[in-house]
Amino acid sequence: MNIKLKKALELAVCLLFSLGTSYGQKVDSNKPMEVYLLIGQSNMAGRGAIDAESEKTSEDISMLDKSNNWLIAKDPLHFDKSYAGVGPGLSFAKTMLEGQKKKKIGLIPCAWGGSPIKVWSPGAKYFNNFPYDEAIARAKIAMQKGELKGILWHQGESDNDAEKSKIYFEKLKELVANLRRDLNAPNLPFVAGEIGRFNKEDYINTIVNRLPEQVEHTAVVSSEGLVDKGDHLHFDSASARELGKRYAKAMDKLSKETSIKVSKKKAKVVLTFDDAEISHYTNVADLLKEFGFDATFFVCEFPSRNPDEKKEYMNWNQIQELHKKGFEIGNHTGHHKNVTKLSPEEIDKEIAFIEEKCAEFKIPKPISFAYPGNRYDTVSQSILKKRGYKYARVGGSKLYNSTTDSLLAIPSYTIISSDKHFEGATKALNNLKQDEVIVLTFHGVPDLIHPDYSTTVENLKEILEIIKKNKFKVVSMSNL
Repeated sequence: MNIKLKKALELAVCLLFSLGTSYGQKVDSNKPMEVYLLIGQSNMAGRGAIDAESEKTSEDISMLDKSNNWLIAKDPLHFDKSYAGVGPGLSFAKTMLEGQKKKKIGLIPCAWGGSPIKVWSPGAKYFNNFPYDEAIARAKIAMQKGELKGILWHQGESDNDAEKSKIYFEKLKELVANLRRDLNAPNLPFVAGEIGRFNKEDYINTIVNRLPEQVEHTAVVSSEGLVDKGDHLHFDSASARELGKRYAKAMDKLSKETSIKVSKKKAKVVLTFDDAEISHYTNVADLLKEFGFDATFFVCEFPSRNPDEKKEYMNWNQIQELHKKGFEIGNHTGHHKNVTKLSPEEIDKEIAFIEEKCAEFKIPKPISFAYPGNRYDTVSQSILKKRGYKYARVGGSKLYNSTTDSLLAIPSYTIISSDKHFEGATKALNNLKQDEVIVLTFHGVPDLIHPDYSTTVENLKEILEIIKKNKFKVVSMSNL
């Protein structure tokens, strides 16, 4: 979806909200409302039969309807199909309110029956709808009335085969990251649910259950013991409600854990070293190991002006040794070229050169990149994304903000042993607050070929001592 179309969609959704609120259920302003986003496919939307239990409502549970009016919540919550029925949402809300008399729950139904995970990404279209973009727009409307407290995700039936499931986990991690970024909530709890164990195949559940191990503030609820309504695909009403209770227990537990973790969260420092300087091998690696710090080395084959200069750079056996020591090897283009001056084909060739060298020396394909000279544009970002890169570093002399900065344009401070650069970087490091992230860029330690970019070993030690003293968490770029 292009920017103009996305803006038009958000405007249209907001207009519907402004037109519809006067006719919707009035929210009790005396009670704070916690809102939850419900996304996924048909089992989140609900396909259980409407029954007598469906008639039991509560004024403390509201839903954002199709026209963005707040109404008293009632099954079916969703409107993706005319036959939408009982899903886990209402039972989730009722369970969350047990013993809670001073708050309300607001539900934001945004699931679409049959939707594969590939359409749950920015700009992706599903028939005449844009599931991800509409979910973001509706969540922002709901956030005008209450605090967004979490996301419930149930999806996977459409990807439950040998081929589609291969990319499912990466897509799921991207979804969580995108949602947290676009909703400006980097620690937002995300609870996924297993698909029914009555499905003929089971590729997805094993994959989904890996999520809490690799993505912070996430949980997965089991579908053990739940039954289908006779179609080997959809939960019956009783099972959908039981699933909702499981979501509530998981969300409550996760929310409490997240609150504790966030309050104790340390500031992060990413140490990066550019240009494959020989001093990285002779001076830096052992010093980092002495402090127990991780780092990312962005390598290239820097063009030498004469044969004597070549000895100032690492060879690939030495780069391989850094990998074996546990450091991340990142891509800095094949020959330190300004990507904004290259054609797309030339950019692709420069990136591929380092990937091929890494493969030759049994180093994992890089997923982190540093733009030479910190120069980049949308063309280079697009090529990096197509080649599977997750992180790319630029300059800017500012902290990294996960809610506003692109992962393909992560700002950094350059460390140089000059009063201006060194003092500015150390000041930012000393002022680093809880949950903030700073990326530091070094060149040679020292840099004999480019003395204007040199850092002394003593200055590097000073930086490492500051990090150690403040107990900052040091991570590689790929673990950011």
